[in-house]
Amino acid sequence: MSRVPHKATSAPLTAHPRLYASGEHLARLRRPPRLGFLAETQKQLLLHATEYLSSPEFDWKLNTHNAHLLRARTMQRRVVSLLVAWHITRHDSYRGAAVDHILAMGAWEYWSWITWRQGNADPQAVFDLSYGENSTTLAIAWDWLVDTLAPAQRRAFVDIARRRSLRPFLAHTGRRDPAHWFTRADSNWNTVCAGGAGMLALTMYEELSEARRALPRVERSFLPYMHGLKDTDGGWTEGVGYWNYGMRYAFMYLLSHERSSGRKHPLLRQKATRQTLEFPLDFSPHGIACGFGDANSWKPMPFHYAAADQLGCSELIPRLDALLPERGATDGAWPDRAELLLFHPRRRGRQAPVQRPARKLYRGMDWAVLADRLPGPQIYAAIRGGTTEVPHGHRDLLSFWGVVGDEALIENLGIGTYLDTTFGPRRYELFEAMPASKNTLLINGVGVTGGSTVRTREIDIGRHRGILLEATEAMGTMRDGPVCRFCARLFLLLGKALLIVDRVEMAQYGRLEARFHTHAAIRRRTRTVQIKGDRQRLAMSFAADVPATLLEGVVTPTAAETGAGVLRWCSQDLHREATLVTLLLPDTRRAARLDLETDNRRLHITATAGDRTVGQVTLTKRLTAPRR
Repeated sequence: MSRVPHKATSAPLTAHPRLYASGEHLARLRRPPRLGFLAETQKQLLLHATEYLSSPEFDWKLNTHNAHLLRARTMQRRVVSLLVAWHITRHDSYRGAAVDHILAMGAWEYWSWITWRQGNADPQAVFDLSYGENSTTLAIAWDWLVDTLAPAQRRAFVDIARRRSLRPFLAHTGRRDPAHWFTRADSNWNTVCAGGAGMLALTMYEELSEARRALPRVERSFLPYMHGLKDTDGGWTEGVGYWNYGMRYAFMYLLSHERSSGRKHPLLRQKATRQTLEFPLDFSPHGIACGFGDANSWKPMPFHYAAADQLGCSELIPRLDALLPERGATDGAWPDRAELLLFHPRRRGRQAPVQRPARKLYRGMDWAVLADRLPGPQIYAAIRGGTTEVPHGHRDLLSFWGVVGDEALIENLGIGTYLDTTFGPRRYELFEAMPASKNTLLINGVGVTGGSTVRTREIDIGRHRGILLEATEAMGTMRDGPVCRFCARLFLLLGKALLIVDRVEMAQYGRLEARFHTHAAIRRRTRTVQIKGDRQRLAMSFAADVPATLLEGVVTPTAAETGAGVLRWCSQDLHREATLVTLLLPDTRRAARLDLETDNRRLHITATAGDRTVGQVTLTKRLTAPRR
């Protein structure tokens, strides 16, 4: 096809295929994969794609949150799988089935769950996540099929693009009353919606004037989203699950833009974009999602490989490979099998050096990691500072995840199935959104308030690395003034043990409590606990400078399921000052002895396991290193 210049790229567009998958990627599909997990992935893909040949109609669940979005993802998985199977086998039945699926998608009365609930079938009533994902599906299909479509099929595809995608996109991204997600820096909606429309605009640039009008708006919307990564060292405040979602569409569009224009995109090439590729790996040790907020789940997705390969981050490839199932990729919501076959470089990258010990603070969002080593830690903590006021956030400041080897043994409890209350005005009445469901501090039965911020910084106590969180103002007010004069939590790495020190000075007498949640088996004694998971063990020891008691219970979750166990380390009476100390010692059947001594100015903490000293620490009562 001829090259066509446009303002959004300042460069002519290349021939099809021009989107995120290049002609080289598609040609690669015709070569049998040599890596075992890719061979198994291809086998499973072809089995599923063959099932999709029977009909473009499929069962989907209507009585669930955002049902039409889930249907859109199923359609994308089926279409991309069929197209990849076509390129692998060259059997035209797969190509024909993909065309039928696109035509069926175009015939759906409602693309959006939002407008379905309203009974409004006007295609321009909204441009939401379903529109963004359906637009992406249509864009990929057109990009790979355009030269094979009959004239009537071409007209049908173009009509769907104009009527169901680009005109609605333009209607909701103008100067008057733009959609809430347009140009938003901190929401996955931005890149899913704008990225989907952008991919369609790139691939149908020659066909539709709406495509040429849409591209500058896509670029405008992407700017604050990608530039925002500079403020967080590449971190993402919505958490690792929504990182996968929003960044998948961000990278799909930016990779498509580079291939379509033949030029590097500045948003893809900025330092923070490279940094963000490490973020979910830092917060998913051994593949265990340890983020904060809604949708705390993560797995390696193929776009991650594509981005790492394009940006020359080959050291990430073995880290991603190590977290894939041994028997190949599995399809989740999206076409993971198909895209892994497209984007895996089919070679093993060189592993980056191991960090021993590892500490990382994502400044600007104040999430932190402490571990004895990364990757592959034996003891690991993900720590939540920052602000409660983030999309999909919970009131989980001061909380943490504790991972031993390949198992999370101390877990924040999260929201599971989305309900109408999840994003409604009563959201923070849900147990899993409240501080009581987190591994955090409670004062007088409550934790941090809404609209609060916890200041977070790196700190060294002697040779021990730590993270200090200061939460005095975050604890809010009581009937006659602030709750606290001082409130802080220190996480300190003692070799392969984790020490947590909680220090509170209250304005009035109050009760202090530290909570720890687990789905593993608990064996509790007076001041020690053994936690036995499916594969790992954790010993916990407790100390305090006031009379305190260790209690065990079971929470009452929102979902129709058995609740997790909870350990509560509580001051027995009301005090103006209190210090609670907790030690986490992995992979042992015997808890350490933990001693806390205090004087007027300092805290002296000693942990011993048998004849071995685990650690000795002296702190000021502000949880800092004393002056020598």
